[in-house]
Amino acid sequence: MSWSDRLLRLAVGDPKREVVEPLLSVHQRATAQVQRLSAAAAQAPTAGAEHELRSLAAQEGELAAAVALALQDRGAAPAAASASPPELNGATHNHWARLVEALEACRQARANLLRATPHLLELDAGLAGLLRAALHGLDAEVLALRSLIARADPQALD
Repeated sequence: MSWSDRLLRLAVGDPKREVVEPLLSVHQRATAQVQRLSAAAAQAPTAGAEHELRSLAAQEGELAAAVALALQDRGAAPAAASASPPELNGATHNHWARLVEALEACRQARANLLRATPHLLELDAGLAGLLRAALHGLDAEVLALRSLIARADPQALD
């Protein structure tokens, strides 16, 4: 790369980096959500809730794998997942609170992805399918978590 190419990238910006950084963020959030959902499933009070949470964790894992593949196609490597076991109970003490934490993380990830999508598509139109599938998956995850929260709320039975 010549000095003029470097100067041009400095002045205009590096489109590859502008695509890779948001994808790395999406991958990091998806990996964290997989751990969060897996920990919630391990502590679920019913077999049905455990099954649904494990299913959501698997779907989120598929998203993380798809984003990792997109990163590799663009010459970047996703951050290695932490090998530490998920912390059970963390700062939350009951099933309902763990689900609310997962829902809030999912909503935040969806909002960030919605904000980044137009710019990402402008820079790399090949991401359209991945971003569409990711947003669809996050929408479905929000609905599933809301359903689980409604069933976990002890006040909902009154």
